[in-house]
Amino acid sequence: MSFGSRTFNSGPREMHKISCSDCGHDAEVPFKPTEGRPVYCRECYQKHRPPRRDMF
Repeated sequence: MSFGSRTFNSGPREMHKISCSDCGHDAEVPFKPTEGRPVYCRECYQKHRPPRRDMF
């Protein structure tokens, strides 16, 4: 399916193994981590994520 210039593929995503920058647990993320930037497991990401602001 295509929307504008973006294409959405329903195939499996390539996962990359990481070690959480916060707790050190092994995890997988759906993007290639950038060297020098922290990467978090799901639980630690929730702690570091900025609070959502309501649109209304």
